[in-house]
Parts: sequence; structure tokens; C-alpha cells
Amino acid sequence: MKNKYTFRIILMVLFTLNSSLLFAADKVILEKIPQDLQDFFETAEACEGWISNFDPRLDKTTYSIEGVIKENCSDIETELSTMKTKYKNNKDYSARLTVYDDTIIIYDEYKRSLHHVEPQQ
Repeated sequence: MKNKYTFRIILMVLFTLNSSLLFAADKVILEKIPQDLQDFFETAEACEGWISNFDPRLDKTTYSIEGVIKENCSDIETELSTMKTKYKNNKDYSARLTVYDDTIIIYDEYKRSLHHVEPQQ
């Protein structure tokens, strides 16, 4: 019985240490990413969030989101291309940047949807 208790304590300590090390490793990895790349990741993810929340058929308050999208996302394709060119020799960064090809698709669909909105009555 005493061995079970000791074994559980050891497992909890190991789990706690392992979790702490994993979080520390994530922080180090994030700190190593260049600031311009971190900024791009944040902007691209924010654009996806804003676009997914945009619905032109809703109340006029939604149009404030449209302004934010226009201001922050209109150059997203150019920014992605610039980042891909700049970091083409870094496999890790290049792989992560390809994920944001979907952001371009989402933004293009958003722009097309603006042309197909029926006016409110």
C-alpha cells in the first residue's frame, strides 16, 4: 500500500516537471522567432478571426469590423509573399508560413462575398 502512494507521488512530480519543461520550451521557441515573423503570424490569425466574425447582413455595427479588415488585411497576400521570400532558407519558418496560404483563400472569399450581398430592406 505504501508503495502505491509513493509511486503516485513520483508520477505527479514527474508530470509537473515535464509540464514545466514543455511550457519553458514553447516560450524559448517563440522568443527565437524574429519579431517581423511573429507580427505577421499575429496579424494573419487576427484577420482570420475578424473575417469569420463578419456578416454584412447584420446591423450597421458590423461595419466597424469591415474597416478593421480593410485596414489590417488588405496587404496580407503581399506580406505573406515577403515573409516566404525572406525566410525561404529556414525550413521551420517556411513550413509555418505555408499554413497561412489558407488565410489568403479566406480573405479572397471574404472580398468576393462583399460583391454578392443583398441590400437590407
